[in-house]
Amino acid sequence: MRVSSPAVIIMLLGSISYAADYSFEIPQVESKKEILELSGNLDVKYSIFKIRNNSPMYSLQYYGRQLPDILSSYRMEYYLNGDYQTRDIGVHLKTQAEYYNDKTSYFNLYELYGDVNLSANSFLHMGKKMYNWGKGYAFNPVGYVNSAKNPENPELSQAGLFSVNYEYSKSFQTKTINNIAFDLIVIPSENTVNNKISEIENTAIAGKLYLLLLDTDVDFMQYYSKVNLKKSGMDFSRNILTGLEIHGELSLLRNQPTYLISNNALETKHIEGTSYLFGLRWLNAWNITTILEYYHNDAGLSVKEFEDYNNYLVNAIISGNTDSLSNALKTAISNFNGTNLMQDYLYLKISWPEPFNWVYFTPSIYAVINTNDRSSMMGMPISYKPITNLEFIFWPAFFAGSINSEFGSKQYENKLDLWMRFYF
Repeated sequence: MRVSSPAVIIMLLGSISYAADYSFEIPQVESKKEILELSGNLDVKYSIFKIRNNSPMYSLQYYGRQLPDILSSYRMEYYLNGDYQTRDIGVHLKTQAEYYNDKTSYFNLYELYGDVNLSANSFLHMGKKMYNWGKGYAFNPVGYVNSAKNPENPELSQAGLFSVNYEYSKSFQTKTINNIAFDLIVIPSENTVNNKISEIENTAIAGKLYLLLLDTDVDFMQYYSKVNLKKSGMDFSRNILTGLEIHGELSLLRNQPTYLISNNALETKHIEGTSYLFGLRWLNAWNITTILEYYHNDAGLSVKEFEDYNNYLVNAIISGNTDSLSNALKTAISNFNGTNLMQDYLYLKISWPEPFNWVYFTPSIYAVINTNDRSSMMGMPISYKPITNLEFIFWPAFFAGSINSEFGSKQYENKLDLWMRFYF
């Protein structure tokens, strides 16, 4: 949703005024306590990009324009979180605002939901809520109700889902099962009439059953929709050694649509297969955390299919035809704008807080490798937090591969992000 710059500024100033005392109790006559907490952060970001002139997508987006090899971007991002909680009722808010200039600013409502404590074992959540199904860090094949993750920054907050969610949990004192939990999510249809009314038969339902089974976390998921695909899956997580955890996810694909280019035109094929992930997380004696994951998706593009897509963009550019250029750009944005277009990926991240006793300093390195076409993306974020409420981030990233590969055909060869993050 786009808002005017004055509206964003008013919101920023109004919320910052609470920063000095962001958690306080509202006195009550009864013994019940009401707690209101406000928190958030302001990110000031400056980015520098080295463009890839022979990238088909870059040539299509900026067709007919002569731009220098180095570009930059400046923006501010503001995150505001609010939580109001009594013994039985809570209201939760997460918002994000972006400011580029006085003509370009945006406001996003990530979460706004209420919850009711129905009993000692059950809760009801209603509103727009973020979910985090799955055990994977960079990929989630069973994330049926999740927003898609960006492997470059998997921890980035995303917009939630408008839904009604019932949760039930119970503990057991047995040798086999220690805990059981059940989630039922009802999701109104996104296809609406006049942006307000939807057909009730298009309501989706998702369910998850959790078991702590023989010291292993296990989830079984099911997603049903008349409009979207029916999905079934499971995941697991287990600590096999001190500091070493393994996890995995498996999702069954039923009539999964995949978009591809054939004979220089968009086509759709339907896939029956699987999507799965296997990974580990290791915390060693040096306090170094290593995450390694392998992700496979039968519905992803093959090397040949991705080359056909790239050639489709090139042919539109060569033609110079306005309609061809417009259709190619629309097709690319609508059907090939995902972060993991192909079938097989490896993800590796290593982070080391305060190495060699360098206090307030956290370096890390990550890589995403497309094992199908051998292209890759690598980043080296470095964080320095000299005081509690201030953080500096230096984040270079590099994209490598042939021009017909996924990461080698990106618009940029490399980029550098410089952040100042203010917390309250």
